[in-house]
Amino acid sequence: MTDADSTVAKLARLGATLGRCADLDTLLNAALDGLAGLFGYEHAIVLLLDEDGKRLFTIASRGYEREGVGSEVGVGEGIIGLAAARAEPIRVGNLGQMLAYARTVRRSYEEQGGEMPGAEIPLPGLSNAESQVAVPAMVLGEVVGVVAVESPRRVAFTVDDEALLTVVASLLASAVELDQSRERAADRSADVKSGERPVDAPVEGRTRVRFFVADGSTFLDGDYLIKGVAGRILWSLLGQYVGEGRTEFTNKEVRLDPTLELPELRDNFESRLILLKRRLDERDAPIRIEKTGRGRFRLVVDAVPTLEAVDGSR
Repeated sequence: MTDADSTVAKLARLGATLGRCADLDTLLNAALDGLAGLFGYEHAIVLLLDEDGKRLFTIASRGYEREGVGSEVGVGEGIIGLAAARAEPIRVGNLGQMLAYARTVRRSYEEQGGEMPGAEIPLPGLSNAESQVAVPAMVLGEVVGVVAVESPRRVAFTVDDEALLTVVASLLASAVELDQSRERAADRSADVKSGERPVDAPVEGRTRVRFFVADGSTFLDGDYLIKGVAGRILWSLLGQYVGEGRTEFTNKEVRLDPTLELPELRDNFESRLILLKRRLDERDAPIRIEKTGRGRFRLVVDAVPTLEAVDGSR
């Protein structure tokens, strides 16, 4: 078997694995596992385009000290943003000083931490990265995200890597679109409201949740968690938990909440819910989200939330 045949066989194996995934959350893990296990891409990031088409947000990563879920890149900014803007692969083999500024920003954030104005989540990245490839994830001629890999070696990637990653990115893009279609189909058959449910057991301790109305920025016990749609989703869920004792929800009912400010045509709700779930898990927060079925999920609360809304921006 030639190297080309071997690559095709591995792609077929990865495609079959992805095809068996029941939801987008599972598929993202399988894709990153495949990139590492089958092709040796140990450091990879998957980003999706936001509702306005202006920024990309990290929904999954592999091979980094911090997963960086929720970190953002503007379309047209850096190698990743440029790949989205041009809708074509971008490959760099000698990053050198190109990452110096990003590393400085990351260190500054880590040193300051806390509830500082303008706090954001640092984009995952190797401190000694020298090579990077970013390819757009496209379906029906539209960019839905970017897949990026990097290496500490110079000129580590070739045009063959671009081609391989383009195929994987296309598989992911198609899966994202299919998942959204399936979720909307589930919405149409689901009850608008899943009903109230008393809290299963008393919870101990408290956690302070501070929410900035202007941009959805949300902090847990003084530490930045998330912003935008994902932050508004969490605030809505916690409001119903505190006010009604609810823990069971359907995607459909939450999607209809006008306070989320979702766009009518492309709301990316499922992706934002996964983003929120992964961010809470990454923080080992006393609040979690568990999927209970297609179009349904549960809010798990281990500490009583004290809610504080702040008008204006951070």
